[in-house]
Order: sequence, then structure tokens, then C-alpha cells
Amino acid sequence: MPLLTLAGCGLDVLEPHGAIGVADKTILIDSVAIMLAIVVPTILAIFAFAFWFRKSNTRARYLPNWEFSGQIEMVTWSIPTLTILLLGGVSWIGSHQLDPAQKLESKTPALEVQVVSLDWKWLFIYPAQKIASVNQLAMPVGVPVHFSLTSAA
Repeated sequence: MPLLTLAGCGLDVLEPHGAIGVADKTILIDSVAIMLAIVVPTILAIFAFAFWFRKSNTRARYLPNWEFSGQIEMVTWSIPTLTILLLGGVSWIGSHQLDPAQKLESKTPALEVQVVSLDWKWLFIYPAQKIASVNQLAMPVGVPVHFSLTSAA
């Protein structure tokens, strides 16, 4: 029954349009894959340990005086460190590739829109077309847009 309530929902998040949307989707999928590479083996290890160290398993050894293992400490701390480094690298590279200061590659010139913030409304001025609109932004499909933002206050 709960899944029936989600029947009308779409997966618009994973169907991006445009270069920025596709790059964001790539960053999202890469990040999820890196995290799943850690989460899935951890969950499997939990079940394996629970099965191996169950009360009825007579082959499992209980070592109460065991204190330290350098190899286990190395694995325990290196896996999260590598995960953070990988996620940080994916985010760093992706965010620098999507730098908002860089112009988008396009065959058509960018549409210039001057946006003025007024009291309780927005003024959109299209200088090349010599028109303006209040509270409604109109843009052609497939054309990059360059916004110049200012405020009246």
C-alpha cells in the first residue's frame, strides 16, 4: 500500500536536462557509488560476525585478553579516510568543473537579462529586445542566459 501512494511520483531528479544537470547527476551517482562501496560490505560484515559469533558456534574463539592489533587499526582508520578523500575529490573536481563564473559553451549568444530587486517584486529587463517585465521571467529554450543582478534598496 505505501508504494501505491508513490505511483504518481516521477524520477525527475535523475533525468536532468542541460550540461549542468548532467554534471550534477554524475557527481550524485559517483558519490552514492563510493558510499555504497563502504556501506554494503559493512552491513555484510555485521551479519557475518553475528552469524560466526553466535552462541551455538563452538568453533568461534572468545579472546577476552586481546587488546591491540596494528593491522586492524590501520584498516579501521584507512577505509574511512580513503572514503572521505574520494568523496572530497569527486566534490572538488565536480564543483570546479561547474564554476558559475565560467561561461557555458553554446553556439548561440547568451541572452542578457538585467534583474532588479524592488520592494515585493522583481523587474526583468531585456536590453537587446528593449522590453521589461515585472515578476515574470521569460527565456527561450536552449539559449544560455546571463543575469546581471541589482537591487533598488
